[in-house]
Amino acid sequence: MSSTQNSYKVVVVGSSGVGKTAIVQRLVDGTFSDEGQSTVGVEFKSHSVTFDDEVMKLSIWDTAGQERFRSVSKAYFRNAVGAILVFSLDDAQSFSELDGWLNDLHALSTPNAVILLVGNKADIADKVVTTAEAEAFSKRHGLEYLETSAKDGVNINDTFVRLARAINEKVKKGELRGTFQAPSTSPIGPRPVQATPSQGGCNC
Repeated sequence: MSSTQNSYKVVVVGSSGVGKTAIVQRLVDGTFSDEGQSTVGVEFKSHSVTFDDEVMKLSIWDTAGQERFRSVSKAYFRNAVGAILVFSLDDAQSFSELDGWLNDLHALSTPNAVILLVGNKADIADKVVTTAEAEAFSKRHGLEYLETSAKDGVNINDTFVRLARAINEKVKKGELRGTFQAPSTSPIGPRPVQATPSQGGCNC
């Protein structure tokens, strides 16, 4: 079994309240909290993903979806080779804001970064975004789509395995360059600025 020596930077993006932190918490710690508290600033966690006799270490960055802290936005996306783009299946606005997040990823992350689309809160009965709508969006933008539940743990590990495998394939083909070694402290402290955030994206 081979192992990569560097941490590959992966960002988790999407509107506030879609469950980004819960997804990372479920993956890394195997736990779930119903408190629903938004992340303040930026945090990251390291996690090793095993697939196809390979072990890849990911540095997973998580930030508040409202992007209230403009000073950290560019640094958040910079050097990212992979992204989990999250919306909530019970929140139509989070789905409508995906285009803004996707534009940010294309503009600010590493060229050819791998992006997976995730519809979270699959455990909720009253969904307002249909699977067909999400699949149409993913097809239009050339993204793989999965539905997850951070609460029940459904497809959480599989999401990051698929992301890591796709990153690995692109790196081996020379289509993706750049690794990121996470710093030794967390979180990255925000510096608030008085600005009105643009809808569904970062204020860079």
